[in-house]
Amino acid sequence: MSSKPTIVIVPGAWQKPAAFAGIVAKLQAAGYPTIHVPLPSTGGVAPIGLSDDIAVVRKVLLPLIEEQGKEVVLIGHSAGGISASGAVEGLDAASRAKAGQTGGVLKVIFLAAFVVPKGQSLLDMLGGNPLPWMVIEADRVSGNPDMVPQVAFNDLASQPDEQAKWVREMDYTSAALFASPAAYEPWANGIPCAYIHTSDDGALPLPVQQAMAPQLGAHAKSATLKAGHCPHLSVPDDLVKAIESVL
Repeated sequence: MSSKPTIVIVPGAWQKPAAFAGIVAKLQAAGYPTIHVPLPSTGGVAPIGLSDDIAVVRKVLLPLIEEQGKEVVLIGHSAGGISASGAVEGLDAASRAKAGQTGGVLKVIFLAAFVVPKGQSLLDMLGGNPLPWMVIEADRVSGNPDMVPQVAFNDLASQPDEQAKWVREMDYTSAALFASPAAYEPWANGIPCAYIHTSDDGALPLPVQQAMAPQLGAHAKSATLKAGHCPHLSVPDDLVKAIESVL
């Protein structure tokens, strides 16, 4: 790459933009134009689901790529892996270059994220049932506040005020997101992918991450952080290095 790509962060469930403000600032300071995309499924209710999240991400991507000719890397965190995957269809840089067009998606990075095969849903990846720390109320899903600190923010245990802050900053997510099947696999359609593992993850345990990541192919780059599920909060400097290592 002659210049640094634009990074588009696609969050998972429950977390508001404030949770990503720090890592956005650090990536920008490292020279990467960076955009965080708030998804409508967070704070939304059914029928808002995966297709709505994908549409919002594409609304960010299309002007960057088609109007500005930018090279883009997507980072999907947690459930954002399925949304990032769906959003890149038809936008890969290699195909655009062959067509004489500039810009496009260079890579999708899965950050402690779900790699969901076409036709399967997030709920399928969870074995068909919500996890014990998930609270289902009609058409919305939230995290049990008594369990979330150790599930999502266990590596902030030495900073209880920070743990409590980020628990308060969580919202509910539309149940429809978890039931929607994936429609596109970037790794199977010529888009390079990478995986950043989190070794101390209480929400998406490392063995589960390691079971999903091989779908990305034998040449997919990877990195491992000693962190819980939200390294953008606990080890942001290490996360920037990990992102650069898999670009």
